[in-house]
Amino acid sequence: MVQVMVEDEPIAVYHTPEGFYATSDICTHASQSLTLGKLTDCIVACPKHGGKFDVRSGEAVAMPCVMAVETYPIDIRGADIYIEFE
Repeated sequence: MVQVMVEDEPIAVYHTPEGFYATSDICTHASQSLTLGKLTDCIVACPKHGGKFDVRSGEAVAMPCVMAVETYPIDIRGADIYIEFE
């Protein structure tokens, strides 16, 4: 996983066994960078309190996180990754 900046917003891009996904890089509980945490399959754990999110849907899947992170569609074109960001 890697953090990229899109219009001054930190976005996390994940490469999982199921493909590429993008979410906000900021944990909705602890305001920490998710890319500093650990990615296991399609679940990213926040480095501060260990709350977890499913990167495919943004859904919070482990406490103390209860609010989802925003997700962004990705388009792969050759070797380039495009994030749909409005």
